[in-house]
Amino acid sequence: MKGTINVDAQVVDLLESIRAKMVELEHPPLDELTPQQSRNYYQVARSYFTVLPVEGVPVEDSCFQGRAGHDIPVRIYKPEGRGPFPVLIYFHGGGWVFGDLNSSDNVCRYISKHAQTIVVSVGYRLAPEHTYPAAFHDAIDAVRWTSHQLEEWNGDMARLAVGGESSGGNLAAAAAIYFRDTKELELSCQFLITPVLDYNFDTQSYQANYQYNLTNEKMKWFFNHYLNDPADGEDVYVSPLRLQNLTKLPRTLLVTAEFDPLREEGFSYGIRLEAFGVEVDLLHYEDLVHSFINMIGVVERSHQALDETTKKLKEILHA
Repeated sequence: MKGTINVDAQVVDLLESIRAKMVELEHPPLDELTPQQSRNYYQVARSYFTVLPVEGVPVEDSCFQGRAGHDIPVRIYKPEGRGPFPVLIYFHGGGWVFGDLNSSDNVCRYISKHAQTIVVSVGYRLAPEHTYPAAFHDAIDAVRWTSHQLEEWNGDMARLAVGGESSGGNLAAAAAIYFRDTKELELSCQFLITPVLDYNFDTQSYQANYQYNLTNEKMKWFFNHYLNDPADGEDVYVSPLRLQNLTKLPRTLLVTAEFDPLREEGFSYGIRLEAFGVEVDLLHYEDLVHSFINMIGVVERSHQALDETTKKLKEILHA
């Protein structure tokens, strides 16, 4: 009989330290928390996520103009070597409300070095200042812009991928659907790390009411800021799991965590993709929580999981 698996002890210690700090700072209840307050508290919490040093990855900050005439910042990571290299367009997490190029910097450096891949990290517009579909439009524009830079970067158009964590995974999945339907360009892979895939709070993992890092209440708070109206949640670019026809979507590397409210929608998306003939590689971590990839400098198990995930990504992109 399979024994009970608990959350990794280092994860518990890290989250308890952050929780104690939030109590000290008198973090208000979610229904009273403003977006700017959330960003401030997020930066405090981020200070507990020690960086894992990654050497030998040249980095360039740049920007391009989005469809509304605004600048979209990007950070480009290039591995050592001659190439040509695969290219991963990466969208950070943060519930569409917070996060930026800095919050995903360590992970992007790690992926670029160990998957031997050019990574383009995208600083898309955040809610509630910019509600849906602003972030989605920025994601689409970022993929399109990146596809035009590949010759300059020695990138390989045949190995162009999208990826991201949490809300960033949501944007990556939405972009994969968009470009499949428009046929403007072909994506070779979607790399979805604990992604948001459905506007639905009734799954088994939501009902479990986990209190590790991401909670049911936080997800509802994020959606309330991202969507203009609950009806937006029916859109497949918000809820990719609701897409009726999943044929010809790109090969999918799907990463899930057991103690995550989003676990079941990840499982369901993988099952549906496979039913439509899409090749899916699922990596599930039974002792980890949402956003574990950002804990790699503190939690040994998170580092192991990201290492395994990155090796699989390299295998896929360099096949």
